[in-house]
Amino acid sequence: MPKNVRLALVGVWVQAVLNLAAGFLLLAVVNDAVDHGDDEGVGLLRFVAVLTLLVAGALLLCGVFAGTRANGIRVTIIVVEALSLLSSVVGLLQGGGVGVLPGIVLPLVVLRGAASAEARNWFDR
Repeated sequence: MPKNVRLALVGVWVQAVLNLAAGFLLLAVVNDAVDHGDDEGVGLLRFVAVLTLLVAGALLLCGVFAGTRANGIRVTIIVVEALSLLSSVVGLLQGGGVGVLPGIVLPLVVLRGAASAEARNWFDR
């Protein structure tokens, strides 16, 4: 496995674990709000939490099956990371500040590794 691919997969695993934690934390916050009678806007937050958990699941599956060297894994990683990067850039433009920068740097590192020629050759078997 090339060094770029290995670095990208480490980023995928890190992002998957962070997304799992964020998704479950957001679900806990939503459930706590509902328990205390504050159910305004809960539907959108619950949707975001479930979407975050689905993205985490997709990244986990990509990490697990990366050893099969199927090109679809690489393409899925690129698409998910591009959407994550876009989301972080929008958050930065909306005034997210310095806290959004890790959400920009991590997808860039993963995209650099997954979109490299070495990764393309390695995933093509």
